Amino acid sequence: MNTIKIELEVPEALAEYVDIKNTEYQRKVKELMLFELIKEGKISFGKAAEILETDKMSLITSLGSLGISYFENDIEEVVEDANSARKVMGENNRC
Repeated sequence: MNTIKIELEVPEALAEYVDIKNTEYQRKVKELMLFELIKEGKISFGKAAEILETDKMSLITSLGSLGISYFENDIEEVVEDANSARKVMGENNRC
């Protein structure tokens, strides 16, 4: 996936606590940016997972560890996920 560099201005006091070279920290910042886009309705959890090059469940779990609940989303996306899970598991039942 192609990338671009984004520069942020932050208060100097905040910079003292941030390890910008830490790849795990960088990933968390990306997740938070994507979550904001999800909340705004601009992208889905699935698209966010695709951008992060991970699976949707891993993204949901990771955001959960940050205190961000997947279940703040609309019921349609939850039903779609349930149907996708059933399909993967070989069940033909739909919600």
